[in-house]
Amino acid sequence: MKTSVAIVLLTLILNGCATPQTYTGTVTDCQDNPIARAEVEAWENEWIPFHLPGKLGETKTDENGTFTLNTEKEAGFFVYSGNKLVFTSHPGKSETKCTKNST
Repeated sequence: MKTSVAIVLLTLILNGCATPQTYTGTVTDCQDNPIARAEVEAWENEWIPFHLPGKLGETKTDENGTFTLNTEKEAGFFVYSGNKLVFTSHPGKSETKCTKNST
């Protein structure tokens, strides 16, 4: 019994929880202008030492800067061309590369 539980736990740790996700949002510049055809990639974090993250999916924004990205697992982080990434489906994952002007 202990061996079975250990195998199940190890499988979950190595593979992650395979929960399909749909991310929707927009990519804009620092002035909140939409960026068309911006590339958005979803990546998973690897919890095992010395392993690189794995790409879960990629898409491009439409003319209004909006996108929909479906993945097999929950994404840990995103890579995008643009300055701001704002999710309507997962607001906690919104990111920005903009810096405030000190003048």
